Amino acid sequence: MKSQMSVPFTPYFRWAFLIAIALSGLLLSGCNSMRIVESQVQTNVQWSTGSTAPAAVPAKAHFRLDRLPADVNNLQAGWAELELEAALAPLGWTRNDVEAQYTIWIGVRAAEFIADPWGQRIRSPWVNHFSVRIGTPYRPRSAGWGMGIYPSTRAGFPPPSGYAQEVSIIIRDLKTSNVVYQTKASHEGPWADHPSIWRAMIAAALQGFPQPTAANRRVDISIPQ
Repeated sequence: MKSQMSVPFTPYFRWAFLIAIALSGLLLSGCNSMRIVESQVQTNVQWSTGSTAPAAVPAKAHFRLDRLPADVNNLQAGWAELELEAALAPLGWTRNDVEAQYTIWIGVRAAEFIADPWGQRIRSPWVNHFSVRIGTPYRPRSAGWGMGIYPSTRAGFPPPSGYAQEVSIIIRDLKTSNVVYQTKASHEGPWADHPSIWRAMIAAALQGFPQPTAANRRVDISIPQ
């Protein structure tokens, strides 16, 4: 008989094996604890001094908040303004209603839509399975027979929902009343915790502020699950 050699499962090896499994679990849980909010950002910049001199990009400035009449009693608008203040403070822009040089308006919104199994927006009647029928989907006066596979709908099985979310920010120069900075971030995804998504989108909309490198860009922000 041939003898087989075996490696003894010593206590040291056992503990090393268990530690390796634990570290792998921590790494996997860390990866799964984050999600990426992808935003399509469009920014128009036109800093102006009101003269023929080249426009100076303000590194630091004072601003006051501007709110539309429809948003006077809107709690959502008040939340967005607080988030905007927090996002602008590290960039050198602080709120000062007395010495303000600019006004800033921010708007956030979300709309629900029907999505397919891959999370893409559906703009036609939902099709969620295929059926096999005898005949053709279209029958003129002359009769014809055959077997085909045609899409059909199934009642009682609604498709998943998705959410289209948007953040818009408009900055005006108080001296000229001109819009000097306008940025918008758009996102579509399955998450319904809108404040968390909007917070990431505010950061995306302000990416590169006050002089972003590109007008149209995609900005990814990682947030907890």
